[in-house]
Order: sequence, then structure tokens, then C-alpha cells
Amino acid sequence: MTTTDTIAVLALAVAVVAAVAAIGSWRAARNANGAAQALTRIEQQRLHADLTPHFRCTIVANEARSTAMLRVHLEGPAGLLSHGAIEITTSLRNDNPHRGDGSHLAGTPTPEEVRAHIWGPWKFSADGCDGTGRTVAPQQLAIGEWTRYGLTPTTPPSWSASTMDDWRRDYANEPVRLSITARSKGSEWTVPLEVPVTTEAAS
Repeated sequence: MTTTDTIAVLALAVAVVAAVAAIGSWRAARNANGAAQALTRIEQQRLHADLTPHFRCTIVANEARSTAMLRVHLEGPAGLLSHGAIEITTSLRNDNPHRGDGSHLAGTPTPEEVRAHIWGPWKFSADGCDGTGRTVAPQQLAIGEWTRYGLTPTTPPSWSASTMDDWRRDYANEPVRLSITARSKGSEWTVPLEVPVTTEAAS
């Protein structure tokens, strides 16, 4: 091997070592960047969870249980104070999340019809509620403040053989299943709640 050949081999070896080092450096930088992004996501998720709104809800029905009032109080957390008022949307959940999942037989209600019905004791009657009484219009609520919504009893679905007395008896001691969606500064939280119903004392 000539001196020229030796120099060429050495140059090639140096180039290979440099390439390997460059690839290693790129991989290390990529791994470090990936780890930093993962840590950022974890921190964002933690902050989002820490800011999940805390609601205290009560429902009081009149003695005849012909009307009721839902009161929603936004208690915290303190970290939301810097957000000012947040937007909340209150909706009713059905008593069983799997209603309507079965196969559809001819002459029976469709799964969509089953899920659309309010399977629970009360529906919204407040201004701004949708046509079914399941959801009320969004509104702004600040930490430490409260709002309230009127409720009326639900009825059995049109295809049901249950009487109104049967329906009321079935739900007599059942809680109202709520879902409150809160939005603020690009963040969104959905808080499920089950609220017992109390009856106001006769005056």
C-alpha cells in the first residue's frame, strides 16, 4: 500500500467516524427533544387536571314534586380565579349509558330515539333549554358564584306501556345524573355528577 493509499484510507476512516458521531449526536438531540415534548405534555395534562372545576349542586322539589330547582355552585379550584368567569353548559345524562345499544327490531323505537329520550326523573324547564329539556344554554359563572335552573318531571316515552304513576315510582328515589361542561381560555372539562333530590318542607 502506497503512502497515498494509506492517506486515503485514513481519510475515509475519519469520515466514517465523523458520520457515526454526527448520527449519534442527531439521535441524542432527537431523543432529548422527544423527552422534552413528553414532559411538556405531562405538565400540561397535570395543570389541566388541577384546574378541573369543582361544582356543588342541590335539587329541591316542591311538596307535590311537580317542580324542582337545581342550584349549581362553582366552588373552585382557586387556580381558576385568574380565568375570571368560565362558560358552563349543564346537561342531563340518562340513567343507563347503554340504553339504545341493542339491536333494532322492526316496529320498535330506533336506538337514536331511545337515546334521545330522557331516562331520569327530571328535565329542564328553564329559559334557554333545548326542545327536549335535556340541555340548557351556556352561561358564564365565576368562582364562588351560583346559578339555578327550573326542572319539571319527565314522562314515559310514547312507545312505553308504563303509566305516569309507574314512571314516577320507578324514579322516586333516583338521583339526577348531570354532566357539566366548562370552557375557559381554550381548555375544556366535563364533570359528571349525581345529585339527590330533596323535598321542601311544607310551610
